[in-house]
Amino acid sequence: MIDVAGMLTPVRRRTLLAGSAGVLCAAAVPAISTPGDSVGDPLDGSDFLAPRFAATFRTPLALAKGKVRPQPARPLLDPAFRWVSGYVHATPSPGTPAYVPAGRPFPAFSWLSSELAVYPNADAIAAARYSPFSVAGGALTITADRARPTVQQLIPQGFARDYVSGALSSYPFSQTYGYFELSGRIPAGRGLWPAFWMLPVDLKWPPENDIMEVLGQDPFTVYTTVHSRFLKGSTMRGFGTRTVDLSAGLHHYGVDWGPERVRYYVDRRLVFTQPTPADWHAPFYLLVNLAVGGPRSWPGAPDESTVFPARFRIAAINAWQRRRYLCATEER
Repeated sequence: MIDVAGMLTPVRRRTLLAGSAGVLCAAAVPAISTPGDSVGDPLDGSDFLAPRFAATFRTPLALAKGKVRPQPARPLLDPAFRWVSGYVHATPSPGTPAYVPAGRPFPAFSWLSSELAVYPNADAIAAARYSPFSVAGGALTITADRARPTVQQLIPQGFARDYVSGALSSYPFSQTYGYFELSGRIPAGRGLWPAFWMLPVDLKWPPENDIMEVLGQDPFTVYTTVHSRFLKGSTMRGFGTRTVDLSAGLHHYGVDWGPERVRYYVDRRLVFTQPTPADWHAPFYLLVNLAVGGPRSWPGAPDESTVFPARFRIAAINAWQRRRYLCATEER
């Protein structure tokens, strides 16, 4: 099902975010860069441990309320697990507001300055009486749509005001190593940007683990990317893989992250591998979101062909630990 001939050279996302029409390449590296791996290899789950983290969305979301503050990592299987709505920022990056702007009360919104949609947290969702999340038929839907007046009146001055969408994270519930997978159906449309990814609980950047990103104007390509301070000549290395139309049905997007190698899968077939970077040996938390790009973002802005509301349907998010990875964690 995967067209391995469509494998792209490494993408420098910062160039794309700056609005470049072309893709600038780093030094060429093979798509499969760790010994013993081949494109198309099936996922081996023979040593997956039980129980696993399983978000199956048969009941309404349990969202954490209040301001998100830096805290120690907690396991994904912690009984107190709650999803956080919106991005988590320890300190603002250039051009990026804090998760809760200084001096402002709740409700709160998060936002990236290159995008056109804001992400409400649980307090904003309650105050606006509008949620970008819905659960029905055993699936979670993240909806990106034009912002309603009840939402717009709550958005802080200077934030994007045109669209509202959803971002979920598991912070601080996290895991070091394992196989992480989202099963879902992405939307198509220029400017739409669904993603499934991971960040470290210590809130430093890089590293970052991009398990799946798709640009809505090209639903036939999935991007998988490693971000690290320890990559030669760049802070990222990734590949685009040509596939079938990912917006036409449900697909599985996964990463097998171990102490020595990180392997990316689409529909449980290998598409890209990379030696595990030196800053990837700590707990990472999960994120899933549907962004609406702006003129300076990688996917660009929506145009008249983009249909709103746009919906990212998620059937499940799972995380397994491998027996051999658990042993490696105990040895460190």
